[in-house]
Amino acid sequence: MDKPDPSASPAPGLAPRDVSLVIVGAMIAIFLAALDQTIVATALPSIARDLGDVALLSWVVTAYMVTSICATAVAGKLSDVHGRRRLMLAALAIFVLASVFCALAESMPALIAARALKGVGGGALVTLAQTIVADVVSPRERGRYAAHFSGMWAIASLLGPTIGGALTQYVGWHWIFWINLPLGLVALVAVDSVLRKLPVRAAPGRIDAPSMALLPLATTAMLFALSWGGVRHPWLSLPVLGAASLALIAGWMFWRRQHGLDEPVFAPGFLADPVVGRVLPAMFFGFGAYLALAITLPVFLQVVLRQSPGDAGLLMIPLTFSTTITAYWSGRFLRRTGNYRRPPLLGFPLAAASALIFAVFVDHATPWSTALLMLGIGLGIGPIFPTAIVAAQNAVAPRDIGAVTGAVGYARSLGGAVGAAAATALVLALVPRGGELRGLDDLVRAQLGTAERAMVAGAYRWLFVAIAIMIFVGWAMYSRVVALPLRTQPAMGGGQGQPASGASPSGASRDGQ
Repeated sequence: MDKPDPSASPAPGLAPRDVSLVIVGAMIAIFLAALDQTIVATALPSIARDLGDVALLSWVVTAYMVTSICATAVAGKLSDVHGRRRLMLAALAIFVLASVFCALAESMPALIAARALKGVGGGALVTLAQTIVADVVSPRERGRYAAHFSGMWAIASLLGPTIGGALTQYVGWHWIFWINLPLGLVALVAVDSVLRKLPVRAAPGRIDAPSMALLPLATTAMLFALSWGGVRHPWLSLPVLGAASLALIAGWMFWRRQHGLDEPVFAPGFLADPVVGRVLPAMFFGFGAYLALAITLPVFLQVVLRQSPGDAGLLMIPLTFSTTITAYWSGRFLRRTGNYRRPPLLGFPLAAASALIFAVFVDHATPWSTALLMLGIGLGIGPIFPTAIVAAQNAVAPRDIGAVTGAVGYARSLGGAVGAAAATALVLALVPRGGELRGLDDLVRAQLGTAERAMVAGAYRWLFVAIAIMIFVGWAMYSRVVALPLRTQPAMGGGQGQPASGASPSGASRDGQ
């Protein structure tokens, strides 16, 4: 890992060694959260065999996803008010404790409840890790660390199924949860002593409790509507329309409450900001397209190209690692030039063109041509990840660093969830037997003839057109991001920005609590 640049201004009270320790702890936290999203997948059959209630099995994944998205949005703002150390300790404690509950679960409802609790800790860890790095590293230096986080996420995503499968096979599925204990303790030790040295606000404000309830309610209801529509229920059915209506009402009430609050969870000024207000939709559409592809492509490889699950997993590697490569390059470019606009503006067109080429030639796709086009899409989408977070953090005042980090993380997570749900619904709506299928896994297990596989390929043609459109929208939004000079001071070093919430910065103490 790169060492902090000695020419850059450090956070007050922190030596270069302290900064390195914070980075290590933050990367472990990111690794924990990312690993937990994929390590469970290969253990699900064993979990179902031991705990029963197979009808509830999908909730082991869904419960974590829903609560982690909600926690991502609010953890940053809570840390702005109550201090990074408190929130980081709480997030790690929740994550580790929930891991114990998961390992000890003796019924499917108990496991689902523990997974939901774990999602709260996991979502908070992602936001807090990026926020803490912003406290101790200047925006000019921050890009390369954001790229490290992208690489850590990619490695965890690849290792997760392998580790989960090995642990399940040789020692039992409970150990996919026990493994989090030593990793969580290492992260805790790495960051705790250093976080004590970071200043926090002297007079913590109060977070609006209704806002904290309305945002998760709106998010959860929207995810239910998207996951149910066209799969479990018709789009115009009462459950789907009811969930969508609840999402709209709760979302409207949440937005109304943010105006006039001293400590809004999502500052209304964010959307009006010429940087943050355009970074958020760009991240939403960019990651939405990426996850839509990552979720649906293995099914294409297995059903249309007749690849085994193992070979399909290997063919996904170009997408994952190409994203990491350009994320890392963009972080280095950002440090060298201070330009956070150019890498995504060059990358998005490459990704959109690769998706359109795939759509045109889908009937003639081969495993190698598919891998090559996935390489192009990954190379094109990768730059948005480090540049977007740095651009948004650089645009706001230090007091809003946590809130804006949470907002970017929320846009990313929500875009991924919406993109994956919409892509799944689109494929199932266009394939034969669509009304009989409740998910893409059913499509893999179905006995499809040559003509039916050709129809599946036709469905993927439209999916890749939709993905190209999403990428283009992300490019259009990012092209309107205003270029600001990157600060050379970390957030805790007195760097200035624009207070998007409209509130003046508060004083700080040095108690670290």
